[in-house]
Amino acid sequence: MADKNQSIILIFVSDSNTHSYLVEILNGTGFAVEFAQTPEQGLRMAVDLIPAAILIDVDGSSPSSYETCRRLRADRVLEGVPIVMLIDRDDHDTRAVGLSAGADDFLEKPLDGLEMLARLRSLTRLNSYRYLLADLTRFSWMVEHAHEGYLMLDKSGVIHFANERALHLLNMPEDFFGLPFVNVVERQYVPEPAETWESWLEDPSPCFLIQPESPTARAVWVVLEALDTPLGMEYHRVVRLRDVTERMSIYQDMRHFHTVVAHKLRTPMSMLYSSISLIKSRLDVLSPEEVKTLMGSAIKGIDRLANEVRNIVTYLDAPLALNLGKPMLLSQFPQIIKESSDRFNLREVLLSLPENLHSISIAMTPDAMEIIVDELFENSQKFHPTRTPRVEISIGQAEEGFIRLRFADNGQILSAEQLEWTWLPYFQGEKDFTGEIPGLGLGFPMVATLVWKAGGAINLRNRSDGIGIVVDLKIPYESTMRKMERSASPFGS
Repeated sequence: MADKNQSIILIFVSDSNTHSYLVEILNGTGFAVEFAQTPEQGLRMAVDLIPAAILIDVDGSSPSSYETCRRLRADRVLEGVPIVMLIDRDDHDTRAVGLSAGADDFLEKPLDGLEMLARLRSLTRLNSYRYLLADLTRFSWMVEHAHEGYLMLDKSGVIHFANERALHLLNMPEDFFGLPFVNVVERQYVPEPAETWESWLEDPSPCFLIQPESPTARAVWVVLEALDTPLGMEYHRVVRLRDVTERMSIYQDMRHFHTVVAHKLRTPMSMLYSSISLIKSRLDVLSPEEVKTLMGSAIKGIDRLANEVRNIVTYLDAPLALNLGKPMLLSQFPQIIKESSDRFNLREVLLSLPENLHSISIAMTPDAMEIIVDELFENSQKFHPTRTPRVEISIGQAEEGFIRLRFADNGQILSAEQLEWTWLPYFQGEKDFTGEIPGLGLGFPMVATLVWKAGGAINLRNRSDGIGIVVDLKIPYESTMRKMERSASPFGS
């Protein structure tokens, strides 16, 4: 078996004299030599061994050598392996045929041992560089598209390379070359444990980089790992940054979710149970007014409990609203807006709906649109400082076959994390997720579910002209939705 550090040379040779001479030349040269007696055997060996170079002894009386060369070149695994043909000195036509078959070089027989060794060493060295370059190209592509951040530092800790993800995580400028890594980190993060970070340049042990939470956003957690590698005469440090914010927060968020659900369901249940229990235990001594007061408290508990349960069930059943009822005309939209704004007691709701769009039928039922409007109004009200938002709604033509429905309020600005997480069920904009604000944070995910299922798109962003958020919905016409359904069908239209 060949040593892992040896270059394998695979030789296709059927002549016993040539075989013996090659063994004599290559013995003790540092190459691991394998021989194939037949083309079929050699092709199998080539795929198994992936040699550094292949020698083919050309038999002038048979075209099989050229066919073997073509088959080697046709194999995607072997296409980069250098192929050298051993030819007779006086056979001038062989070179042209060999080149057309894919040969890289030729050695004339009778073979010169020194020339062969020099040619093989040159070919295997160049081929190794070619593979390294190909690997480097693939590696660079992978690093640039990786979810983790990667950097390369010199021995003093100066940054020589950083991929896009690292630039984002460390908030670095594009001209980062030469920046001290430690300074870049400490400008944005608090490294923990502190004692590990103090000696990190000398001993790059794993540690956390933490961005403290703000009044509106949670903490960010990044794991810092490093590997020292020799590159030429110098040592460089490869650094990996892994954003584990979600992983670090998931357990806490699940605990918070259970706490929220328990709090929201326990409170109305307690109101209901306490009131009914008092009435039951003291029915004989309670005055009609006291019974009326306790029943009022119980009814409030029932209403609140029913509302919380309805919120969850509505979210789970929201996609069904797309399938119940006929697609709505945009002329129905003003009535939906009026009824919803009355339910939430919103006084500043402005609607812009061009007359020429009234007759358009969209891929959304009135029930589904009512859910969307209710949820967007509720969130606008919930996150407005005085619960009195001004909501501006405009409907216009998006791209062909789609309408654009835009809701803009004057409530609060959301952090980047909140904008990213808003579409996830049970995530609520409150930093501590206490449940103090009514609702379970199901509104935006429910809206997204309905819009996505209808073949539309949704975007949430902060307003550029003031405080508040903008929700952009792109909803297809009913006819557009039907076309998409037909094109997605395996049977066509």
